[in-house]
Amino acid sequence: MNGTSSKPSGGHRVVLSGGGTGGHVYPALSVYEVLEHDPSVEAILYIGAQGHIEERIARERGIDFVGLNVSGMPRKKSLAIFKWIFQSLKAQAHAKKVLRKFRPTVVLGTGGYASAPALGAAKELGIPYAIHEPDAYPGLANKFFASTASLISLGMEGAKGIASRVGKTVVNGNPIRQGFINKIGRDAACAVFGFRSDIPTVVITGGSQGAKAINESLSQTIQRLLDFSPPIQIVHQAGEKNIHDVKESLDENVLLHPRYCLRAYFDDMSIVYAACDLVVCRAGAMTISELSATATPAVFIPFPYAAQNHQMHNARFLESKGAAMVIPQEDLTPQKLGDVIISLFADTAKLQSMKAAMGALGKPRASADLAEQLKVLSAQYMQRK
Repeated sequence: MNGTSSKPSGGHRVVLSGGGTGGHVYPALSVYEVLEHDPSVEAILYIGAQGHIEERIARERGIDFVGLNVSGMPRKKSLAIFKWIFQSLKAQAHAKKVLRKFRPTVVLGTGGYASAPALGAAKELGIPYAIHEPDAYPGLANKFFASTASLISLGMEGAKGIASRVGKTVVNGNPIRQGFINKIGRDAACAVFGFRSDIPTVVITGGSQGAKAINESLSQTIQRLLDFSPPIQIVHQAGEKNIHDVKESLDENVLLHPRYCLRAYFDDMSIVYAACDLVVCRAGAMTISELSATATPAVFIPFPYAAQNHQMHNARFLESKGAAMVIPQEDLTPQKLGDVIISLFADTAKLQSMKAAMGALGKPRASADLAEQLKVLSAQYMQRK
């Protein structure tokens, strides 16, 4: 589907915008997956930051994409702020030209600085726009445009400090890929790692890029975990940048252990989650949405340098619901990591309680619900035109 679609005119024309990080890109892509098969949708366009993750993914998937020269606001006071203001105004002017040519009937911003030009242009042109906030703590772009948004979609009930004067706010959850909703069975998933399906399994990951602090703590406590009785299985995603160092730090008997699987990166985390009983990970919004959709309890080690410390806000919200435990990175030690994992596998009642609490937070219809809400806004706009 593209801007020159052969479908009859008069259908919904949707602009998606957001990026900078995967947490802002994947919700937009999940909504795209719903809308692209909808016969009432005439065209979809993605507007994002030129040369960033959203452009690469959009190009790979054949999505019409316009890249803007835009960057994040400098956090420190300096002359760079004036350069950023000029760049942002220029990017918004570019986005305005794109919208006039594309003639959208609704715009969705999924957060990040990449969404700001398109939202600003939509506001100027009187085109209804919705924003989706994936985190428990709203980002700057969404905060700025929230007051005049026709719809505010929240990924978490814990989001605060964000409201609209003209539209409604709804907790949709974060849109995720269908693979996490219709995941494969445990037996098939465990077979991928050469594991037994009747042995509890923990997944330890710092995300696709890995996390040095998590890897180092695990390397120093992994023998203790493998010696624990009753036995547990360990899936370890170390990250492309860290895989060599991790291998160098581990004894050969650990690397070859039948209950330990080390990989740099997994293309499909839905298979990983289908095989496990507990995940030790960062606390990004999309990770949390995938965990809640698959009812997978977690031990969060939030990335301490995330913008506005949003990962800690996310993690504490899940902890308050009884779905997770939190270890701040400054408190992370091999002893602490081992103690928490072993205590949870020794207390099956608590682990099951966390699993139920995590599952209760899942929003499997997030993509479909947000897509329908966009179509309602679009229809209302077309009726007014």
